[in-house]
Amino acid sequence: MTKVRILTFGCKVNQYESELMAELLEKEGFLVVPDGIEADVYIVNTCAVTREAERKFKQTLRRIRREHKSSEIIVTGCYVQLKPEEAKRLEADMILGIREKKNISKYIHLLNGKRIVKISDVNEEKVLTERVRGSIEERTRAYIKVEDGCDRSCTYCAIRLARGTKIRSKPPKLVVEEVEGLIRRGYREIVITGVNVGRYGIDIGENLASLLRKLLKLEGDYRIRLSSMNVEDVNDDLIDLFQSEKLCPHLHLSLQSGSNRILKLMGRRYTTEQYLKTVERLRKIDPLFSITTDIIVGFPSERDEDFEETLAIVKKVLFTKVHAFRFSARDGTPASRMDGQIPGNVKKERLEKLLELAKITSREYKRRGIGMVRRVLVERSIGGIS
Repeated sequence: MTKVRILTFGCKVNQYESELMAELLEKEGFLVVPDGIEADVYIVNTCAVTREAERKFKQTLRRIRREHKSSEIIVTGCYVQLKPEEAKRLEADMILGIREKKNISKYIHLLNGKRIVKISDVNEEKVLTERVRGSIEERTRAYIKVEDGCDRSCTYCAIRLARGTKIRSKPPKLVVEEVEGLIRRGYREIVITGVNVGRYGIDIGENLASLLRKLLKLEGDYRIRLSSMNVEDVNDDLIDLFQSEKLCPHLHLSLQSGSNRILKLMGRRYTTEQYLKTVERLRKIDPLFSITTDIIVGFPSERDEDFEETLAIVKKVLFTKVHAFRFSARDGTPASRMDGQIPGNVKKERLEKLLELAKITSREYKRRGIGMVRRVLVERSIGGIS
């Protein structure tokens, strides 16, 4: 039996697609193995959101080639789609685009010592139809990809170039059936994810709030969690749904900057005032509503006063967690060509200052929950500690 190991880098969408590949392979008789077991084939599912993300997967790729000389390597994911010519130069036996993941079993059968490169256009995909049953080992949380592609135009982001500029949504009927199956298999938390999940349904005459209403009506002891959202997509219909105990009081609302000037340069479609208003409305439903976020420091022309405005927002919101990144110029994006590129040492200093503040504000947020009784989901127990 051919043993396959899948290594995943990046976001929840990639995690979902790796789970999908694992299920497809197992269905065809392959044995998908965990870390620590020698595999015949290694699949590296790549990320390209930053240069650091690229560095990490390339480092892993070199290690696999060095330590497992007789094994074959397949590289797929966003890096391949975004930089096909560079991907072709990677030391791998097969290079596959994002759409090719759905036919991974077919491609593995083609491994015969001859190098294969197949990268198709993601925009040719009209609608999502893939579904997962859920990992046999992991029965706590499952990811469901309901949408792919992004029709926004943030000036720093290359992911839309990799994932496609057209929204492709999974029909509600298929989503409901997929979630019902996971609930029957014992999953307690379903994470709704996508490249730009707030835009779900615009291509098929649906919307995210309507989909969630269908999911929240399902029977069983489960909860739904939303992944990353943009503020402009969090409308009244969506906010009202958080009154349901089955919808986790949490949103990952990408801020990116606390400066309206920088937000405009980034091509973001909201102001800091709109962002704060949305947070206020969510915390009227639940004072401990959890907000996590992404922030970029050192965006081109970011001044000290712009950065201070970002710190002020962090102090005001009390994020549960801040995912902070130094600006990384991505080829093909408008931001990579902007004047006023910030020196690396300045970006490093700002990042450290932001992360230190984020630790303080996160502790303050958590302190506000002392004495409260909340229903929780135990993900795992190690040595008697949950």
